[in-house]
Amino acid sequence: MPLVNYCRKCKAEVPPGEVCPYCGGKIAPSSERLSFETTRVPVRDWFAWNSLLRVLLPAYGLVVALVLVGEAAAGGMESVAALLRQGFLGLMGAVLAVLLAAVGLLLGLQGPELVRYVLDRQGVQARVYVPQGSERRLWARFLSPQAVAALNENEAAAPEGLVLVRRVVLPWAQVRRVRIWREEGVVLLFRPALWQALCVRCPQRELAQVEAFLGKKLKRLLSPPSARKKKN
Repeated sequence: MPLVNYCRKCKAEVPPGEVCPYCGGKIAPSSERLSFETTRVPVRDWFAWNSLLRVLLPAYGLVVALVLVGEAAAGGMESVAALLRQGFLGLMGAVLAVLLAAVGLLLGLQGPELVRYVLDRQGVQARVYVPQGSERRLWARFLSPQAVAALNENEAAAPEGLVLVRRVVLPWAQVRRVRIWREEGVVLLFRPALWQALCVRCPQRELAQVEAFLGKKLKRLLSPPSARKKKN
């Protein structure tokens, strides 16, 4: 079960209850949290592609637009038409193909990763772990061993044989939009409303608990539109 309590004295997750089974200390109700993990392969995960392409594709489109606008300003529409006849669209199509291939290669080099999610009273946390000793996977994430060492310095111990390479902390107060993709067990959190800040992949057996927890923390965003209108 993903529902656990966090014992501040032991600094560990413990089964739900009023007392820690390890130290015997009292546990506050506010220490309740959901904790679960999943394994993903970035090159097969659409949301991993999306995290890169939502930056690269607008930049690509901007370059194409600037070239066409610059050509129009310099020689008018006849100059633009001549540029297109000379194979500009074919060239940019080839550039796009190379760009997509490069993204696929980069994600492929990253290899499988373990993602652990924690939902508590403050917000959502996601921690990404990869096997230790694989510098290739670090460089594919634009990380150096020194940067990874600094990231792990003040963190709880990673699962055996793994090292933390990414941490995302998203407070509830900063979430502006939520979308739940039940068929795939995916929760999308946006900050601001048009920018996806975090993708939470939930095992199907845990999805109901995750939705219930989100309902407590983000009621203003998950309530039906009709209910929000009546409240206003």
